[in-house]
Amino acid sequence: MQLKIYSLASINIDEVYHVPHIVKPGETLSSTQRQENAGGKGANASVAAARAGAKVHIVGKIGHDGLWVRDLLSSSGANTDLVSVLDDTATGRAIIQVDAHGENSIVLFPGANYKVNKDDTCRAFAQCGAGDWLLLTNETTGVADAIAQARTCGMQVLWNPAPMTADVVSSKQPVDMVDILVLNETELLALARQYDGIDMAEGADEKYTSIARQVLDRLGIRAIIVTLGGDGSVGLVRRTKFNSHEVLVSSDNGSSSQSVASNAKSDDDIVVIRMGCAPVKKELVRDTTAAGDTWVGYFTAELVRLQNASPESVGSLASITPTMVEHAMTFATFASGIAVTRLGAFPSIPERHEVEAFFKSKRL
Repeated sequence: MQLKIYSLASINIDEVYHVPHIVKPGETLSSTQRQENAGGKGANASVAAARAGAKVHIVGKIGHDGLWVRDLLSSSGANTDLVSVLDDTATGRAIIQVDAHGENSIVLFPGANYKVNKDDTCRAFAQCGAGDWLLLTNETTGVADAIAQARTCGMQVLWNPAPMTADVVSSKQPVDMVDILVLNETELLALARQYDGIDMAEGADEKYTSIARQVLDRLGIRAIIVTLGGDGSVGLVRRTKFNSHEVLVSSDNGSSSQSVASNAKSDDDIVVIRMGCAPVKKELVRDTTAAGDTWVGYFTAELVRLQNASPESVGSLASITPTMVEHAMTFATFASGIAVTRLGAFPSIPERHEVEAFFKSKRL
């Protein structure tokens, strides 16, 4: 049986305004262009995972004004049978400023995303199998219940807790019940500050790696990935006696990569994987809005693909190895590299064959 991804997804209508610079407090600024697109961090990641080839089931809620967004999700290859339409609530909205350098600033209106509850996820997970993935961000309600239910069902959990809220920082969310955390620098620091004894004063070059290692030790989870914007990403994977055997991982185009896991020194080492950015020329960058979500979706889909190739490991600690994580990080990096060269959220997310071609040629 092929593993599936259940995505507890925020589904938004994005109002995108192109501006010379991000508006300052007290400033009134005219936009040069306005677009209305489908979006939402969870929806973006779901589309990315589906375009990467994974079987994705989206769990979420919209208003009647968002029916066209649901149609776009379906046309991208995701299953939307678990997306409910509410009569009395509008679809979530995002007001997005994009400046001349492609950087963005976002204001969210949660709308129907804040109507998701325990019953919705319970109904969804009744269809899941052991080893299936729960992919979720922090733009909906019902996150804590979903994580707890997923663990009970034997699912694997990848959580991108963005935006980082007070509930996460105050440990009211079950962070220690996930398998993989994906955070940016700001989110990592906010999470780390809640724990006593974590050294936050490391040198700049190793700061995030050191802090992530300490958080990984404190939580006891299997991996933490820190996305660093223009500086790439760093992954820390717990290597145990169950996943100490590493093999070559082949991409669909036939190329292979040797894992950095061979450098691990003991059965219980934490393997550090450092990843640069994809080779995208600065002048090609147009919009970074969906880059992070594209990364998360492609990363999850690649892990699923690799696990499906080794189904005997599903349900054990061997199902997430440093080799798998390294390859998934690489592929996700090339996918997000394409995304930043395009405008919008859904429209910027590449198809798998585009990522394969970029991965092979290293040129856009």
